[in-house]
Amino acid sequence: MRKNFKICFSIVLFLSIFLNFEIFSNNKVFASQNNQYSITNLNIPADNISTFQNGTAKISKNGLYGLIDANGKLLLKPEYTSIYYFKNGYIKIGKGSKYGLADKDGNILVEPKFDDISDFSEEGLAEISLNSKWGIINQKGVVICDPQFDFVYGYKNGFMVVRKGTKYGFVDKNGKFLSDCTLDDARDFNDDYAAVKKGSAWGLLDKSGNFTALNFDEMKSPENGVVPIKKDKKWGLADTNGKIIMEPKYDDLTFLNKNLIKYTNDGKVGTLDSTGKALLDSDYDNITYNSEDMWTVSKNGLFGVLDSSGKIIASPQFDWIDTYTEGKAIVKSHDRYGFIDKSGEITYKSEFDKIYAFQEGLARVQKGNKYGFINDRGDTIIEPTFDAASDFKEGLAAVEKNNGPEGTTTDLEWGYIDRLGSTTIGYDFDSASSFDNGCALTLKDNNCTLVKNSSIRFISDKTETDSSKAWKIHFNNPLDDKTITYDYPDKGKTTISSIDMTMQNNIKVTDSSGNYAGVTFKFESPDTIIINPPYNGYETNEKYTITVLNDIENKSNQKLDSYVTKMDFVIKK
Repeated sequence: MRKNFKICFSIVLFLSIFLNFEIFSNNKVFASQNNQYSITNLNIPADNISTFQNGTAKISKNGLYGLIDANGKLLLKPEYTSIYYFKNGYIKIGKGSKYGLADKDGNILVEPKFDDISDFSEEGLAEISLNSKWGIINQKGVVICDPQFDFVYGYKNGFMVVRKGTKYGFVDKNGKFLSDCTLDDARDFNDDYAAVKKGSAWGLLDKSGNFTALNFDEMKSPENGVVPIKKDKKWGLADTNGKIIMEPKYDDLTFLNKNLIKYTNDGKVGTLDSTGKALLDSDYDNITYNSEDMWTVSKNGLFGVLDSSGKIIASPQFDWIDTYTEGKAIVKSHDRYGFIDKSGEITYKSEFDKIYAFQEGLARVQKGNKYGFINDRGDTIIEPTFDAASDFKEGLAAVEKNNGPEGTTTDLEWGYIDRLGSTTIGYDFDSASSFDNGCALTLKDNNCTLVKNSSIRFISDKTETDSSKAWKIHFNNPLDDKTITYDYPDKGKTTISSIDMTMQNNIKVTDSSGNYAGVTFKFESPDTIIINPPYNGYETNEKYTITVLNDIENKSNQKLDSYVTKMDFVIKK
């Protein structure tokens, strides 16, 4: 992330602030002002393009893939049969049936020679496969464990579980064995312990390699000092010293989060808290993670929603439910599409043939073969008039429109619109990607063109140690927090504060894969917004990005100066 952010006005600093907005302009800045964008013909031939990710984008030519950076430089010529995006900016490249590694600058770290390579962990390790054996490689392309294992289970909390034949062991990030493959079973480390089986005895292994046998038939690794234990074919709970917290009485126990446990009895599931107190009766077929600290519950082929505290906010009633993004999940029931928020409020929009996930406060909708957008109240903001459309990213969406005579499809061109539906960049491209960090890639006459947004501000990266960090955004003017009353035909009158919509639709926190973190927002004072952390906190060593869009207004209805403001942060222990 770039570091060259200059503050133009003097403002009060708070310890927990990540950015300070000078940011209200006396003149409204609209995305439709084309001088915000530059378009450069790169003279790089291609048949297809992708969206930038971590500063690079894939292109393809004649069925082979290459890589281009955000300055338009060709990093890898289109000569690879596959290119995959990795976390942390490292890229898996393929030639034929073999795979290698490149970094985000296009430097080849390892020529394609392995049968497979996994994603990199946050700590910079990946599993490699050769001749049906697995090893470990780091981000410098150095093999720290030769392919010798029958399976490697992924890096978690400092160690990888590895298996040779029927025996298990642990390897650290440097390729050093904590325990050679002498264990009869092993679980991942959690809370500084791993549940392992040594001979006939189950117990806990600490990070120094010390094993403490406990008198149970099977165990799982602890969560907040609570250990699922099995005795006489039933599961209960104990502490790390083996003291029983809840007598074994369930067929299975699995932690959903730090304070919520799924239990199974006779093929049905319910929930407990970490003391063993029943929260939800075993009346459901399954409970699976959705996203944003929400869970999907199923019963008799229908789906409902459970929150992070274990409360049912929607009983199983949907034929299908999508993952939560921006606090809402798309649902389908009896051929009707709609969406549900985290409080359980459901809005159906039967006039559309399909609704896609919300992005930046708007959801793409399809009516027949045309696309438009609705807001989080279900209002149609942009009528379905486009032949194709991407989701909104950084305040803009790529859309396809027919510039020829009505009823023809011979003059389809791509351009960009803002969240009011105004055209920002005219329909002049054969294809167009979404924006990422102010850059988009387009195709014109089988040549790549680079589009850059100059109205994007980057705040210096931050490193924190608190996984429950609450970020504050401080503005130099009071925000517009008027109340709005909506009269819905099916729900009656609803009064909401405009600031609630502003926070949800204009501020987002995403991880390095672009997934939304399950944050919540609080309007603390007329000029301060708090971003509260996800229920279980931020993941250690994961890179997160806070993005603020400019549809935030002060009481004089002035918008933020920068169209997009971004900041990266990492939690380090």
